[in-house]
Parts: sequence; structure tokens; C-alpha cells
Amino acid sequence: MITWEYIKGLSSGAVGLIAAIFIYLSLSRLIQIKEKWWTKGLMLVGCWITSFTIIYIGDWFNLPCTMSFFLFVMWMTCEGSGLKKFTLGLMFACTIFAFNGLYDNCIGFAAHYSQNDSFYDNMYLVGRLIFAVFLYLSIRFRKTESNFELSVPLWRLMLSLSLPPLGIMLSLILLRSPYQTIGATVIADAALFLVVMLSFAGLLRALSVLERQQRLEWESTLALQNQSYYEAMEAQQFEVRRLRHDMTNHLQALLALPEQQKNDYIMGMMDNPAFVQTLSWCGDPTINAVLTVKENLIRQKGIHFSVKIDIPHALPFEKADICAIFANALDNAVENCIKLDESLRKIHLEAKIGKGILAVKIENTCPDASVSKGQLPKTTKKDTKNHGIGLRSIQKTVNKYNGNIEMKQEKQSFILFLYLPLET
Repeated sequence: MITWEYIKGLSSGAVGLIAAIFIYLSLSRLIQIKEKWWTKGLMLVGCWITSFTIIYIGDWFNLPCTMSFFLFVMWMTCEGSGLKKFTLGLMFACTIFAFNGLYDNCIGFAAHYSQNDSFYDNMYLVGRLIFAVFLYLSIRFRKTESNFELSVPLWRLMLSLSLPPLGIMLSLILLRSPYQTIGATVIADAALFLVVMLSFAGLLRALSVLERQQRLEWESTLALQNQSYYEAMEAQQFEVRRLRHDMTNHLQALLALPEQQKNDYIMGMMDNPAFVQTLSWCGDPTINAVLTVKENLIRQKGIHFSVKIDIPHALPFEKADICAIFANALDNAVENCIKLDESLRKIHLEAKIGKGILAVKIENTCPDASVSKGQLPKTTKKDTKNHGIGLRSIQKTVNKYNGNIEMKQEKQSFILFLYLPLET
């Protein structure tokens, strides 16, 4: 027989699960959770326990144990640096615990003092749910991507700024006697809990501002690098045309030189990049210039380079952006190939236009490259700050033209595929 208590228990469980889901969704807006069923399940359990932990003033058990468990769950289930996981986990958990302390102590005392204990008990889980929904809505419209990453000094700064409100909350909960009458300090306690909540809310907002500022700096650096790359390539091509135009003067100089000096002069001319053959790979002159330069460098590395391009006319994109895509993609492919024996080094480039879309596929051999879903692979060079910028440049350019980029690993081959709509 179904009783009221049974129905009440089911409804309480449903409310608890929904609140945990909103906490989970809020956290997933700040940090990327690993794409495995057990990591998502463990994170959901961690959110449920953290959300419904009872925080009483003077209780030395619930707060330390639950916070330790939540930080462990963050470490096991989330992507990103250890400093990011620890700092975000600490900030997020403390925001929830501050509300729990306010709700369990101050609001609970106010309900008891006004003789509304029954109403408070019935609405206890609903109050937790309302907070979870409010937390989600406050984070929902942030523009920060879940896989954002700040520099180490900035994460250390955010961690140090988290310590004062954390100290206030720990002092308020752990350093008070459990036998002290809360009614004497209920207003002060409520004010301190609100200060802690607002402090962490401000820190979460500061994260968004810092991430946006760092992203703007990256985009500025990428734009300058792409423009410099294209200008350097243009300068080299201009030098090619100029020296070829001066070929008559070179021939006249050769006629006037002795035999030995003539041979040295000819060898010097052959080593000049201006006399490298400029190949016509397709109908876009920028792609032709990039591939002419890169083809020579790729051959020097002992890499087998094959190209299949079907682009009959110039592309409707900025030349610096075209250069950024093809040059950076080929540089990344070369970086992977040179880790292998020379007999295994291969790069294959395909590009074609069809149905209003430019599709580009670059496949290269590599020893091993794990690529997480939706993430760019990390460079293996020591100077990750500068060398990782090439992949970000590709991503930024693809996003600029509303395109898409995919990367995957197949045995010893890394494949980068992207497409750009020709009409943007």
C-alpha cells in the first residue's frame, strides 16, 4: 500500500536529484568534465553530497570531510591543470557550504523562533533546490568556455584571494562551540555567511573577466603573428620576382668572371630561395605561395609530402587567414613527423571546394597523440606558451568564418579536418 510517507520520500529524492543535476550543470560551465560514464556519475554524486551536506556551527565532521571528498572528485573527474581543479573546486564548494551554513543555522533558527518549524522542514529540500537553480542561472550566461585555462600566476592569485573568505567560513563553523546559543549571534552569523557567498560570487565573476582579458590578448597575438607570417611570405615572393627580373644582370656578370669565380657565383645563386621553383598547386595564389615555401622545408626534413588540391579560383578569405590555416597546420604536421624515423615520415594534404564549402584535410604520421574531444592537441616543445599558439591560430581562424575543425588519432596517423563556408 502506497502511503503518504512513501510518496513524500520519493518526492524528496527527486528534489535532491534535480538539485544535484543543477549543481553539476553549474560546475560544467566552469570546467570540463571527462567524457566517461563513471566520471560523470562520480561528479553527480559529489555534487549531491556537497549540496545536501548539513553544516552546523561547531560541527567538526561534515565540512572537512565533505570538502575533502569534493576536491578529490574534482581531481579525478575534471580536465585541466591541478591548480585549476583545486582552485575552482575550493571556490565552488565554499559557495555551496556558505549557503548551507546560512540555511541550516540562521534561517533554521528564524523559522524555529517564529514557530514555523513544520513549514521549514517541508521546504528544506526545496530551499536547496532553489539555491542550485539560482547558482546555475547566475553562471549560465557566462561566455567563458569550460576548457578555459589561465596562466599559473593568475590561478595562484585566485587561490590566494579565496583564502580570506575561506578563513571566515572555517572560523565561523569550526571555531565556535556547538553548545553556544546561536540566537545571540544569529544576525552576525547571517551577515558573515552572506559575505562569504558574495566574496566567492565576486571571485567567480573575476574568473570570467580574467579569462576574457587573456583571450583578447591571445587573439591580438595571433592576429599579429598571422599578419607577420603572411608579410614575411610576401616579402620572400617579392624577392623571388625581383631577382628573376635581374637575371640579365646576373648573366652579364657571369660572362665577365674567371672560370673558378663563375662556378662559385652560380652555386651561390642556386642556394638562393629566389630561384626555387614556384609551383602552381591551385587557383589561389596565397595557397600556392605557402605550399611552395613549406614544400621545400618539408623535403629538407626527409618527409614524404603529397598534395591533392581542387581549388579552381582564389578563395574569398583574407590572405593572412589562409596563410594561418595552411602554414600552421603544416608546421604542426612537421613537428609530429620528425619524431619518427625518416622512412615513416609522411604528410598528405587534401583541399577542395564543393557545395559552397572549402574542405581541408591534413594527415601525418606520428608516434602517439591523444586528442580529447573538443580540444586541441598539446605541443611537445618546451616553450608551450609560444609554440602552442599555432593551433590556437587555426582554431581562431576557423571560428572567424563560422567553420568547424575536427582532430582524431588513427593508429600512427594524426588527422586534422576542417571546413569553411565560402559565403560568410
